[in-house]
Amino acid sequence: MKFLFKILSFSLLHFALSAQDNYHNNLQSELQTNYGLPVGSWVFNNTEIANLNSDYSYGDITVMNVATSGQDFSEKVNIIVNSVGSNPWEAGYGIRNIEPINANDHCLLVIWLRAVDGPGKISLFVENATTYDKEVFFTFEVSPEWRQYLVPFDADIDYAPDALAAGLQLSFFEQTIETAGITMLNYGSTVNLDDLPSNINNDQYGGHEADAPWRDEAVARIEQFRKADLTVRVEDTDGMPIPNASVEVEMLQHDFAFGTAVVSNRFGGGNNQNPTYESKILDLDGNGHGFNWVVFENSMKWNGWEQNWLGTKEETAAATQWLVDHNIKVRGHTLCWPGWSNLPSDLEANAGDLDYFKNRMYAHIDEMTTYPGIAGNIEEWDVLNEITTNRDIEYSLQGLSGYPTGREIYPEIFEKLALADPTMKTYINDYATISGGITSGGSYDLKKEFIQEIVDAGVALDGIGFQSHIGGFPTSIYDVESILDDFYATFGTTAKITEYDINENVNDELAATYLRDFLTMTFSHESTDGFLMWGFWDGAHWKSNAPMFNQDWTIKPSGQTFVDMVFDEWWTTGNGTTDTNGEYTIRGFKGDYKITVDCGNGEILVDTVELLDDQLFVKVDGDLVAAIAKTEASTFSVFPNPARDILNIQKLNAKNGLIQIFDMTGTQVFSTQMRSNNLAIPLDFGTGVFEVMLTVDGVPSVHRVVVLEN
Repeated sequence: MKFLFKILSFSLLHFALSAQDNYHNNLQSELQTNYGLPVGSWVFNNTEIANLNSDYSYGDITVMNVATSGQDFSEKVNIIVNSVGSNPWEAGYGIRNIEPINANDHCLLVIWLRAVDGPGKISLFVENATTYDKEVFFTFEVSPEWRQYLVPFDADIDYAPDALAAGLQLSFFEQTIETAGITMLNYGSTVNLDDLPSNINNDQYGGHEADAPWRDEAVARIEQFRKADLTVRVEDTDGMPIPNASVEVEMLQHDFAFGTAVVSNRFGGGNNQNPTYESKILDLDGNGHGFNWVVFENSMKWNGWEQNWLGTKEETAAATQWLVDHNIKVRGHTLCWPGWSNLPSDLEANAGDLDYFKNRMYAHIDEMTTYPGIAGNIEEWDVLNEITTNRDIEYSLQGLSGYPTGREIYPEIFEKLALADPTMKTYINDYATISGGITSGGSYDLKKEFIQEIVDAGVALDGIGFQSHIGGFPTSIYDVESILDDFYATFGTTAKITEYDINENVNDELAATYLRDFLTMTFSHESTDGFLMWGFWDGAHWKSNAPMFNQDWTIKPSGQTFVDMVFDEWWTTGNGTTDTNGEYTIRGFKGDYKITVDCGNGEILVDTVELLDDQLFVKVDGDLVAAIAKTEASTFSVFPNPARDILNIQKLNAKNGLIQIFDMTGTQVFSTQMRSNNLAIPLDFGTGVFEVMLTVDGVPSVHRVVVLEN
């Protein structure tokens, strides 16, 4: 009997230890009641205590389990991050699976989070515990209130026990994060992935508030940087003003680039021609207003070009010419993407052979700048793409004579392009900032370091491309602003948003709201000259989740937002009559305009004008006299202002000029010829107020700057 009692006691104890606790019971019941889900199987343990006893942590953090009450859970984990890492993953917390998962199983991660004593930021992951390939990865700010996160995912591969990890990357800054209730349910194939609830609390990105202070500031900058006064003066042939003439001003196209990546074979007679695709490029709003810039998604990548991914070279050239014929400007993407997987295979086979690489690279540049239909039709090139993470070329040349880092090859590529096409604008394109909301450390610092090396080597870099593949937690608008501010202050180059889209975990309404805010910040920033999305239709998008159109070509809320802003809110039309001076004035968004004048004599005058600065457009009864500058437009910019050690000059056109700096007594303290678009001047001539003058073709333009003590 004693033996039987011991066996019975052991069985009861085992049952008690293996039974679900209240937290897991209640969670499963809520999921069944609220979402109609079947009973799933637990991927981790089925009690809070067991999970907390099997978790792991690493890095400079202090972890403590704490009992709690008044919540859905009864235990929490307090995590103190004691120091900042160079990368977020240098400190972390997680748990691994105890039950196997099959490929394509539908799973639901559940976790509670909050920040303590200040703001928090984490990356939430579900990943292969060996390769670190991600099933789920979100970076976001953590609120001081407890929030539950429900994250569904479809397993990419089979996972044996202990092969899948879920947890947090924490080393963003010194902070205290608390987490609780981490668990995971596997529903196999008993439900569709869309049936699983998703709640990642991603609607409160930085600056989302209706009264956020950045909004009024952005509106003011748009008024300042994106608009100009257009005055139409109507005179008779004797130069006398004609009052009461009717004037109509109609905007035709923005100066600012509003565009998209396109698939070259879907328009212009391509081998996968899609009439709707082609028509939407030209007409997004039903009034004939379409994209004014595009970039080919794959056709001009080195492999895509040589291997005819989407058609022959002749067909890609024909598509380019079709765009130019329809008054659409084309970006080249990309001359060199220096990872082996993105380069012709023979380059890896000849890794470390400097002459081989140069010959192949330079021949490619020659071909792309001289090929009929391509030559003369590209406005700017992404010369280098993603050099912070694609480093195979760099490493293969590292240590060769004259190439201590291997990156010395990059200025040589720019130099070769400048020789092949001296008028070509040049960009470096990368995702290492806005895409992940990264504002410092790691890849952010590398991006700045590598660009600075290229500039220091004498490259007159025209612009920096900011890929903007927005994640499930949209990048803070304040972070977008600070990133653009930082790069503009550092390099003084033009910025362009080159690859905008947004994660599928952002619902349609939130995607539209975020696009409005992101577009507003982009359009308002002094440094930017364009916004390009990375595809516009779900039927031809790398994630089947384009910003504008569904698969059936119905417009998405974010697509309608784009149309409403670009072709309505930021669009200028107007009409009126000339005053006693024969003038009609309107302030409009910069771009191309059609002007129609009816002098009342039965003759209607029609012409077009490009409005880039305040302008006086003179019409004479029957004849066009001239379009002349009403006010002298600035030909350069200076920054920072105030300045301390270095003053950056950016020339706004390609003509050479003379830079002179005068103190307030009129004494010249600096003078040099400016032949490139960018110039950095050491401020070694004292402090105070100075006037910087650029003279081009005998016409001076002046900025006043303040120099502070360094």
